Amino acid sequence: MKDLLNRLEHATDLAEVQSLVDGIFDAVRNNKGTRDERRRFLHHLLFNQALISHFTTSAAIDYLFASIEPGEWADLFGYAVEKELPQLAVTMIADSIDLDHRALLRLLSPQAPKPLFQTLKKLDTYLEQCEDSIRYLRGMRASRLMADIYHILATDPKNWRRRSPPSCCIDGNTIVKLKEEKQVDQLAAAYEIRINQLQRIDLRRSLTTLGKNRESAAQMAESNFDRVFCIEAPLRLGISSANASDNHLRSKEQGGKTLNIAINLQLEGEKNASPPLKVTARRLAEPKLILRSFSMDFKADFEASSRGDAETMSELFFAYRRSGDEALRLLKQGLVHTGIIRLESRDIIEDIASFTGGGGLELTTSSKILQGSGLGTSSILSAAILKMLYHLASHPYATAESDYPNLYDQSVLLEQSLGLNSGWQDARGASGGPSAIKDFYAPPTDGLPTPERRFLTEVDHDLFSERVVLFDTGISRAATRGLNVVLDAYLTRDCERYPVICESLEIHDQMVAALCQGDYSTLGALADRYWTLRTLLDPEATNPAIDHLFTNPEISDLTTGGLITGAGGGGFALFISKPNRASELRTRLNKLRKEPSFAKSSVVAYQLNPQGIELAEQ
Repeated sequence: MKDLLNRLEHATDLAEVQSLVDGIFDAVRNNKGTRDERRRFLHHLLFNQALISHFTTSAAIDYLFASIEPGEWADLFGYAVEKELPQLAVTMIADSIDLDHRALLRLLSPQAPKPLFQTLKKLDTYLEQCEDSIRYLRGMRASRLMADIYHILATDPKNWRRRSPPSCCIDGNTIVKLKEEKQVDQLAAAYEIRINQLQRIDLRRSLTTLGKNRESAAQMAESNFDRVFCIEAPLRLGISSANASDNHLRSKEQGGKTLNIAINLQLEGEKNASPPLKVTARRLAEPKLILRSFSMDFKADFEASSRGDAETMSELFFAYRRSGDEALRLLKQGLVHTGIIRLESRDIIEDIASFTGGGGLELTTSSKILQGSGLGTSSILSAAILKMLYHLASHPYATAESDYPNLYDQSVLLEQSLGLNSGWQDARGASGGPSAIKDFYAPPTDGLPTPERRFLTEVDHDLFSERVVLFDTGISRAATRGLNVVLDAYLTRDCERYPVICESLEIHDQMVAALCQGDYSTLGALADRYWTLRTLLDPEATNPAIDHLFTNPEISDLTTGGLITGAGGGGFALFISKPNRASELRTRLNKLRKEPSFAKSSVVAYQLNPQGIELAEQ
């Protein structure tokens, strides 16, 4: 038995493991193998490095249960599972082992709930010993495991006759209350919700260090009193995020990669491409605050002055915190974020007058694209608003020397303070430099991800614009759902979808290489594969209409490949045209408007923008 276990620990492929499982079963059936050796069998089987690296542990578990009846398994290995399972779960999470935790749970007998309760308690003991970020991040994976454990335990009321759900240090108020009331049927869903809450807590904790020394804004310079300033900003065209590797957890644990391009848009009826986002600001002679926002799908405004009741004006201003006035929340929170308006101000006009030397302030934002485009609109607009306010306050983050990465980190902090789940790449894609095309890599870290930016100056902008065709599908999208689906695959280490995550990181590097070499045929093929991986990760990223884009020979015959940018489900499609076929491709894509699914679609003319978020005087 000892020799079999040693060989199992170092087995190099699935076939060898299967043969050793047979040998171990034969030995145990002949009353060989101590209790400790049977526990070691579980450890060596689940943590065999060859199985983990080839994502075949679940296949080994399939073989195991095809070779033994459940009753016999419980008789021969039930004790080993009971004693070993809690520590196996902790080791898997603590060491970030790429094992689908459901393979672990399959070892349990349905009639043996005790190991599950012990696992819950063991996880709490482990997490109690973790500090700061480690507790939150490991707690996310633990929450996903506990969701499945509570789902199992909730199926049999007898499990709770003499037991109460054990407490855990990562529980939020909702979970604590559910446990107190023994609402065990709701705990699985509550822990799934807790996953995103823990991620947000850690992100805000990491970002808080950026705002620790934030003070009230310096007074607006008198030389700017009679000037009108305008900021123009491009959008971010994402080619690859290695399928959401810029997610906070994934970036911190494994590193994140993104490839994106800053672009201007030329909509129908416009003669030239221009930056789609604008922020304008001017000082007013009278103490008042005017905020306006214009977009393709909405317009909103807010006005307050010293003529109104100060407390009422302030309550109306802060209505966005109560889910009201969402259209202006970026502008309002920007004023608070930069210290122009105090956090709990009872007189916002007094704050504005103090900042402007006794005057007022008018701020206007405009966007010529719909929300939910997948082009980073809200994140880039957040950065543009902050750049304007920092400029008015003479803050260094508005200067070219200090805006990167400071301005972009602050924009993430601004969005997070509003509950918006932006990634670190969203606004950074609009940053300026030698090239509009940028490759980012954020190394694994215990703190705030710090993406390294590389401008791909070797890429010919004109050739890119010639070969890459941008198509607005006119189909609305839901990015958060897609990101949560990918995050679930990562947390569970799903045996089918997690390998897709790993391959996406490899595909990203190949796409960067092909783009730098001007090899658009290869880039197209890689885009096709990237999109296939995306749909394997999240089947709802596509639908019959989107499938039609990539399978319709009238379109695919003119391309080397393509993908949907961002999370998928709609938004913008990107096609790599074959040489000298881009014009014909645009014509065929425009004809899709005749189909009901693409009635709102359009081919979008664009221009690469290396300047990024720019400030000018009107």
